[in-house]
Amino acid sequence: MTKKEIYKLMDFIQAYYEKFQFDQHKLDAWHMILQKYSYNKVHENLLKFVQDSPHPPKISDLVQKSTGGRDIPCDFILDVTKGEKEG
Repeated sequence: MTKKEIYKLMDFIQAYYEKFQFDQHKLDAWHMILQKYSYNKVHENLLKFVQDSPHPPKISDLVQKSTGGRDIPCDFILDVTKGEKEG
């Protein structure tokens, strides 16, 4: 992602969250991390994030692949009696 794209993201965040402010230093710091990510994916994550959060996102909120929960495999079967002795 280019610095110009990161600026665009930060400008969106500032529009969504009044308390979010940024300057050249913050833009440079975010660029160091976000440069390896796709603008479209991070922007998509931002749009999902703003629907649920009253607080501005951190970088980790924008690059996470999941909602923070652990994935449960489809073939997972919960057996609450497993390991118990009968009788």
